[in-house]
Amino acid sequence: MGIRLSGLASRSLRARMLMVFLLLLAVIVIVTLVTVQKATYRHSTGQVQDHARTSAIVVKDKIQNRSRQLESALATLAKDFNTKQLIAGGKQDPESLLIALRNHQRRINADLSWVTDADGELLTMTQDLPASQLTRQLTETSPIMWRFIDGRYYLLQGVAVRFVESSPRVNAWLFAAVEGSRLITPELVTLTDMQISLFSPAPEHQLIASSFSPAQASQLESKTLNWTPGLHQVSLSPAEQSSEFIYATSDIGSSTQGPLKLVLATIADKAYLSYNSLIGQLILILAIAGLLALGAAVIISNGISRPLTRLVGVTNKIRKGHYVDDVPKSTTLEIASLSTAIDEMQQGIKQRELEIQQLAYFDSLTGLPNRNQFNQQLQRLVDDRHDPVVVMMMDVDRFKDINDTLGHNIGDQLLNKIASRLSHIELDNLFVARLGGDEFGLIWFGDTSHTPKSLANQVVDAFRTPFDIEKLRLDLDLSIGVAVYPQHGDSPANLIQCADIAMYSCKGHHRAFAIYRPELNKYSVQRLSLMSELRSALSEGQLQLYYQPKVLLDDGNVSGAECLIRWIHPVHGFIPPDQFIPLAEQTGAIRDVTHWALNEAMAQQQKWSQAGLELNVAVNISPLDLVDMTLPELVSHLFSQYPDNLGGLTLEVTESAVMGDPDTAIKALEKLKTMGVILSIDDFGTGYSSMAQLKKMPVDELKIDKAFVLDLATNAEDQVMVNTLLSLAHHLDLKTVAEGVEDEASLTFLKQAGCHKAQGFYMSKPLPAAAFDDWIRQAQDRPV
Repeated sequence: MGIRLSGLASRSLRARMLMVFLLLLAVIVIVTLVTVQKATYRHSTGQVQDHARTSAIVVKDKIQNRSRQLESALATLAKDFNTKQLIAGGKQDPESLLIALRNHQRRINADLSWVTDADGELLTMTQDLPASQLTRQLTETSPIMWRFIDGRYYLLQGVAVRFVESSPRVNAWLFAAVEGSRLITPELVTLTDMQISLFSPAPEHQLIASSFSPAQASQLESKTLNWTPGLHQVSLSPAEQSSEFIYATSDIGSSTQGPLKLVLATIADKAYLSYNSLIGQLILILAIAGLLALGAAVIISNGISRPLTRLVGVTNKIRKGHYVDDVPKSTTLEIASLSTAIDEMQQGIKQRELEIQQLAYFDSLTGLPNRNQFNQQLQRLVDDRHDPVVVMMMDVDRFKDINDTLGHNIGDQLLNKIASRLSHIELDNLFVARLGGDEFGLIWFGDTSHTPKSLANQVVDAFRTPFDIEKLRLDLDLSIGVAVYPQHGDSPANLIQCADIAMYSCKGHHRAFAIYRPELNKYSVQRLSLMSELRSALSEGQLQLYYQPKVLLDDGNVSGAECLIRWIHPVHGFIPPDQFIPLAEQTGAIRDVTHWALNEAMAQQQKWSQAGLELNVAVNISPLDLVDMTLPELVSHLFSQYPDNLGGLTLEVTESAVMGDPDTAIKALEKLKTMGVILSIDDFGTGYSSMAQLKKMPVDELKIDKAFVLDLATNAEDQVMVNTLLSLAHHLDLKTVAEGVEDEASLTFLKQAGCHKAQGFYMSKPLPAAAFDDWIRQAQDRPV
């Protein structure tokens, strides 16, 4: 019974092996047939192309030889003394010259001849054709020259006639031409074994001459031929064997309209005769080989099961990296064990590949794609020219504080939850990756159903809900930079750079996202140029102070002015402060700018004091000035330099400037306050300081930001906010100034609400010193 089962197993294995052999044989036959067919076809096509190129050379050589014959004959005629005499007297006796010219034309078998003098004037010609179409002087040296004369193309040659051979002066020109239709001869067809046709230059491509029959030539002219290099096919009928022709085109010679086109054609079956014959022979050979291989497969399959007895052990050794020289024999009973061993080997290799793939293209913490896969995905989209592609670079604000305060374990859990939120954003075609640290990258591609702004808002909305981690609730602020392909860049590197620039611009303005604009690029050529020019602008007098008056609301009198810097660049014109002040802070030049502004303001205040005006001057200082403890020393020096100034000095600082380094800032403010400087919090209500911190700041005044004042007359929310700020200032015993007043209704509201001072375009725009003097004189007579 065991022997019988073994025999059945052997026959089953044998049948399967025969099936495999048959399938493999079929694949080999098909692949061989296809491969050889393609190779043979390419070879035959190459032969046809070579034949066409050789034929084109033959035709060009024949026509070029005809051109040389014309040139040689004309050169001989040009040197003939009698001919020179006839040309010299051509204007007096043109008939004799014409007779000689016609005799010569017959001898050289030309169709047209003419003579011009040194100035290009026609002396005589052998046919009555339009003289305006004739070449008067020869300026080109092409071996094959064509001219279109009276509706026909002619092969042209010409030589210069010199009455004195050694003289460089040309006294006349001899020309001869052969009609193009006479150049396509049966001899050429026999030499090339191809049908030859000559066409006019583009774009007309009219037939000039052809060796085809008139009917086929007419069909050929009506076809839209392919004039690009290579072999092409055209149908013409009737033909001897087939209506399909293979043809190739090439340029021949030159003309004023461009090169003429040579078309060489042959019957397709004739061109590929050897190819068709070879394919038939190949099929016969493969059929015989297939039968022989099938017989061999039967023999091999009968003995193939013998080496399977101990192959399981061999495959296990191979899986472990060990190899054996002597392959043992086996029976078919071991096939199941062999299959299991091979499967295990395959699984082991597959597992290692997956691990390598995971390490190379996925983040080990979050499981998201990493930077490598992010770059590859973006490169693929750019290569495929998807439009649009939106790239978003995102990081978490103050993530380092979370890590340092709560520990890296909490930070890692938070990163995983961030990755989960990003992955569950309901957007088709959204690709999310972790690029490193707290930085994530997002790519969206699709149609115009989403704008970059709407996409960024969807990402921001996903983070409005706080994160709960180990009984902690964390609210996160994001910074997202957005760039769009192809508007902002045509390569992944450019798009990522633009998105990074936009992302970092968010941090300085406390915005959740920003879409890239060229002006955000701090490293543009103009910005780099302005960085280097800022210090020289001070010494060259390009910076000016403008003064905007501050008005007391109780009596309408002017109490002082805010000093605002203006840069009038000799090349770029007016440069807004929000463009060059950040540059000054980046380069450290802000200290020089502040020192100049303080000195300039107090010098102007001295002039007003000497004129009997008591006006306070307010100067803005940057966060860098505030933490620089040399600022109090400078102010003290200026007070000593201008001891008789009236009205006092106000320094305006922003909330964010104080919050950057509160201890140092408050220390500097306290020192300035002891010197009699009035301290004002600028743009109050737009920063992020706490009330507890505000109580510690030794300030005298709150300046309400214009964002709450511009629409004060009509906006109820702004009115509530202004009343709240005024109430807060009142309880902290602080004076208040409202900026951005642009209408009488807003001014009246502020006065009734208890605001102390106001400034804005309703009273006056910022003015240079001379214009401010005129304005203040008028204001003294008529208070606001």
